[in-house]
Amino acid sequence: MIELFAVVNGEILDDLGDNVSATYTRIHYLLNGLSQYPDIKLSSVRFKLINRKDPAAISYNNIIKSLAAIRTAWILAKRRPIAYFAYPHSLTTVQNRAIFNLCKMIGLKIILDIHDTVEQAAAIGNGRSILGIDMERGYFKNASLILALNRHMWGYLAEKYQISGQKQVVFLPNAYEEEFCRLFPDPYKSVENRFNVCYLGGLTKNRGIEILFKACEELHKKYPYLKLYLFGSYGESITSELKDSIEKSDFLVRKQIPRKDLPEALDEVDLFVMPYDPRESYMNFSSPTKLFEYIGTAKPILCTKCKSLLEIGKDGGIVYVDYDALDFEKKAEMLILNPEIRETLSEQLIKIRLHHTWKERAKTVYEALKSLNYRLSDMRPANGEPFISDFPK
Repeated sequence: MIELFAVVNGEILDDLGDNVSATYTRIHYLLNGLSQYPDIKLSSVRFKLINRKDPAAISYNNIIKSLAAIRTAWILAKRRPIAYFAYPHSLTTVQNRAIFNLCKMIGLKIILDIHDTVEQAAAIGNGRSILGIDMERGYFKNASLILALNRHMWGYLAEKYQISGQKQVVFLPNAYEEEFCRLFPDPYKSVENRFNVCYLGGLTKNRGIEILFKACEELHKKYPYLKLYLFGSYGESITSELKDSIEKSDFLVRKQIPRKDLPEALDEVDLFVMPYDPRESYMNFSSPTKLFEYIGTAKPILCTKCKSLLEIGKDGGIVYVDYDALDFEKKAEMLILNPEIRETLSEQLIKIRLHHTWKERAKTVYEALKSLNYRLSDMRPANGEPFISDFPK
């Protein structure tokens, strides 16, 4: 048996709730997918925090996180499982950084699932990162197994931090949950006089929101039925001018949707867009969850030419576009005027989408776990569900 302990709040494994985070989505579906294998024993510690920022709430949350870390340390020392850390999510607290050091000290095998790097803060945020470059280097070098989003990301990081080629690395892009296939079982069919464009995710710099807005603004003048849906929140890095334009627009709808409700909210979308800026090096290493969720709907996709994203559409289903508002406008208009092309793109996506589910990603990690050759006694509860320890009682 392989015992796996996730150094995350066990509530993420239990229920996504009103979560809107792609990070939580990856942790939830990947680890629950692993727990379905009979020889995987998944455990974690669950705890509740107060969702406020006042001093009293911060103090209370720190106490709860510290108590949860003590319980985590006891489980790790006693049961000696493989320890799973989501990076950087798991290591943004001082308590979990201490847990990582404990794992090193007592010789536990460590899985580091890299979602982002310290460069993300500069690429799409305010430039501030909780973790520094030296800390990041240390975590990468001390992991027994790395889960990297793609070859472009890991090739860059391995060179940057001079990490040995002997490091065990699994390339694990993001994915989509199978609920999408249930809700969208058939290829997309166009509807006359309807063209709804949709973008999922944070509204920040380098994500192409400005050129997307400009292109759709021009197209709306020609095709008044065009609507742009932005399902995401504003980041600190977006300009006040663009935010003001978005809020005053008469062809645009912006709102946040919990990820558990996302599939059903996409029923009337005619085109998904992925307008990341490939001139920003970080974006060429990305594996946006949204792109795989687009694929899960089997609806047409318009995507910029980031290196890691070009590989995904090599078998069709995605129209690639330059990072330029005029090219966006040109390619989108081509799709408006040619609904048969949209339908063909959808048929191509139907053929490839089953390769991009979280179930498939979990299978890849399962094979890697077996190669670590780490066998432990059975601790699976009788009902076959993941073992999640509640704390405090």
